[in-house]
Amino acid sequence: MIAHIAGDQHRFRLKVAAQSSQGQRSSNEDCLGMIDLGPRGCCFALADGAGGHGNGALAARLTVDAVLEGFHDNPLFAPAGLASLISRAEHTVSTEQPVSVSRQHMCATVVLLCIEPTAGRALWAHWGDSRLYCFRAGAVHRMTEDHSVVQQLLHAGVYPKQDLRQLPNRNVLAGAIGAQSQVPPTVLGQAMSLEDGDAFLLCSDGLWENLQEADMEAALRVADRPDVWLEQMVATVLAAGKPNQDNLSALALWASSNDNLA
Repeated sequence: MIAHIAGDQHRFRLKVAAQSSQGQRSSNEDCLGMIDLGPRGCCFALADGAGGHGNGALAARLTVDAVLEGFHDNPLFAPAGLASLISRAEHTVSTEQPVSVSRQHMCATVVLLCIEPTAGRALWAHWGDSRLYCFRAGAVHRMTEDHSVVQQLLHAGVYPKQDLRQLPNRNVLAGAIGAQSQVPPTVLGQAMSLEDGDAFLLCSDGLWENLQEADMEAALRVADRPDVWLEQMVATVLAAGKPNQDNLSALALWASSNDNLA
């Protein structure tokens, strides 16, 4: 799918696309969504569920719904606003966990991006190992840092600095919605001003752990639309034929300045 977000008061127009694949798993426990409130801003969210018995899918859906509903109720474009969205999702999932034994351990990663189109600014937050990448002038400009045990060990110097894709037990989380978290969620402390041509990628680990950042950049250079960009990246991962390939989901946004549009 592809959507266009624009308005007379917007300094930037957005092209948005999303894609999700089951991979080689028996079900898809990723969830993603968006809400557009016009000049009050828009919010995009992606969650990757876990917990067995199909309740990972439930945790992911509850997480995304809570984030988007929270933004609808209070579209506060500030770090505190995004922190409250994650807190709302945490409360929603933790309230559902005691409902049945099978739900006790359900949890979900979350990454969310809020755009203020009238001022042309972006804020994001995450908890877990779903990521946000920002590309500027076609190259990776910024990205989130995983809340995983391996990432904590890298910080502690247990492992030499390297790509954590190559390390064992990379998928063990240190923080997530509904989990007994060792680390809190991360919220960008100050909004980033958009520039013409900025691109954002929200994705679950099923995508990024099987695709180097250089490959993301290469796919971006030859794509003329965000949906084409996503299709290329997902196709590259699936073509590798990895046994037990995890669910892979992604949401892409391209920002264009109204000053550069006819």
